[in-house]
Amino acid sequence: MNITVYSWNLLKESCERWSVPRDFADPMLNYLVYGYSPGSCFYAVLANDWRGAIGSSHSMNSVEAFKALTGWIHDVFPAEARGSYQAVDQWCQLDAVVRRAILERQGLIYTQHEEVFKILRNEHTVEPVLY
Repeated sequence: MNITVYSWNLLKESCERWSVPRDFADPMLNYLVYGYSPGSCFYAVLANDWRGAIGSSHSMNSVEAFKALTGWIHDVFPAEARGSYQAVDQWCQLDAVVRRAILERQGLIYTQHEEVFKILRNEHTVEPVLY
């Protein structure tokens, strides 16, 4: 799926509101948009398996970072993208069109129509660092 800088910035704003560290946000954003596996620790977090998450976590990860990540996931992520290993696997296997429709419905990205209008209006935005 291709999204514009406007949708990337909208996604980034959602994780910034929760103060999610970039090294936590990057794999999760790629998971949401592209269906990429976020790695064993975050895969377990998404599946609500905290034993697995802590067991596969890097020793430098902080409790505060996990709290921010958890809040962001539960506040923002679509129900289809979290809650069990099966849900996470299904999200990764979803067709990009279906995944995009869910993210649009959730308000995490702009619709293609909205993106086109933002481009045509030449709305100013800072280019994101693509994840």
